[in-house]
Amino acid sequence: MDKKQVKKDFEFLKGDERVLGVLVFGSQITGRTHERSDIDVCIVAPDTDPWGVLKQVFSKIDTEKKNYDVHVFEEFTLRLKHYVMENYETLWTRDKSELETYFYFYRKLWSDQAKARGVAASPTPVR
Repeated sequence: MDKKQVKKDFEFLKGDERVLGVLVFGSQITGRTHERSDIDVCIVAPDTDPWGVLKQVFSKIDTEKKNYDVHVFEEFTLRLKHYVMENYETLWTRDKSELETYFYFYRKLWSDQAKARGVAASPTPVR
């Protein structure tokens, strides 16, 4: 993965005040890539219509050609949100502490649900 190129491709979203940050997650971060691995990109856009953000991305980037699998964080299930929060690198964020504060709610929710199920939640690293 050419992180500089991915960052450059999604740079235009800095002009969209609805977007809090853009992350890369998944196999590119965990190191479990293979010849058919794509680049998982997660856009964090609280209180926003996810489709509006995705339409903007799809109109500017040929995601198929670039091998990007683009998602909006808010559309994920809690389980996938937890996975992203455990396995991501920030391409850019408008405000790092605001991003971590935003994630705190979902980390807490995951932890509370893990306790309710009687299993230990994995510790969340501070970035």
